[in-house]
This record gives sequence, C-alpha cells and structure tokens, in this order.
Amino acid sequence: MKNLLGLAVISGVLLSGCGDVQISINKDDGSEKVEDTDKKKDSEKVELVSDEMDNEKMSDTEKQEAILQFINEDIKKVAEYEVAAIQSLATVSGVNYIDDPTLYKELTTTTIPAYEKALEEAKGIEAGTPELEEMKNRIVTATQTFYDALILEKKAIKGQDEGLIEESNAKVDEYYRLVEAYHADMKVLAEEYDVTYEVDEQNLETDSL
Repeated sequence: MKNLLGLAVISGVLLSGCGDVQISINKDDGSEKVEDTDKKKDSEKVELVSDEMDNEKMSDTEKQEAILQFINEDIKKVAEYEVAAIQSLATVSGVNYIDDPTLYKELTTTTIPAYEKALEEAKGIEAGTPELEEMKNRIVTATQTFYDALILEKKAIKGQDEGLIEESNAKVDEYYRLVEAYHADMKVLAEEYDVTYEVDEQNLETDSL
C-alpha cells in the first residue's frame, strides 16, 4: 500500500515561534516590575499593579513572563517530542519509503511513542492565565488530532485499508488548521502584552507523500 500521510517535510510546527519571541517593553533597563507603559495605538489603557490589588491579580509584566514561559518552555517541550516523532516517520516514508512492514515497525516502535510523549506534555502544561489556558487546550486538541492520525495510519497499514488512510489524511489536514489558527491567535494575545511572536513560515510547509 502506498503511504499517503503527508508528513515528509514537517519540521516542528508547534516549535515555530519559539526562539523568535522577545519582550518589547523595558528592553533598556533591568527593573523587574513595570511602573508605566505607553498607550497602545488603539488607545487601550494598560492596568498598573498596586499593592492594594488582590494577590491573584497579575501585572502586565507577570503576564508577559507567563506568555514567554508558555512559548519558550512549555510548548517547546511538546514540540521537541513532536519533531522526534516526525523525523522518525520521515525516515521510512516519502522518498525514504521501503515497504509497509518497515514503515509499520518505525511507526509503532518510535513515531507513536514519541508523539504520545508530546501529547502527555501538552496535557500537563500549567497555564499561568485564563487566556493561556485556552491556548493550552487548543494545543491539546491539535496534538490529540495528530496522534489520532498516526493511530489511524497504523491501523490502515496493518489492515491494508485505503479508507483509513484517507481518514488519517483528513486528521492531518484538521491538525494543520488547528495549529495555524493557534499561531494566529497566539500572536494576537502576545502582542496585547507587548511580546513579539513570530512564526517561521517554512516550518509550516508540507508535501504529500
């Protein structure tokens, strides 16, 4: 059976953006707290922290730090396992495809176990704000969707079922839509707190096998 899952040149989709993120406020001083910020172009006022506020109220600086930790630490851990899984599959698919038994062995012994770790890491993220909790949930949904695609491919190869391959491909397409929407909304959220969020578009390109 020809493998149809489009995974040949994916390169860390969730990792895209990590390493290209920086705080764009207070770059020139080492103070840990923000006393004042410029008004945004849309004239939106930024709340300042006072000692009288409830302890649960986060300052903008704390929200910036939460966003940076979420992107550069939490999502990075998910993406590292994701990259391992994708690189594993790429060694036996596309131009590297040999036969179904070889693909099946790599899928079951390396690819799926690696992606199970990605999904586990995603579910274990402790978001620092309600907004990041929503982003975390979307990452969980995306990784679960991709994991489902891998399981479907495994079943398809074992049962030589072209219909399951098509279902697997549909899951992959859904995964891309989820991740692209996540990046777009993450960029908006980050910019609300003066954090630059950039995605390497090359890492979003794929080729069907």
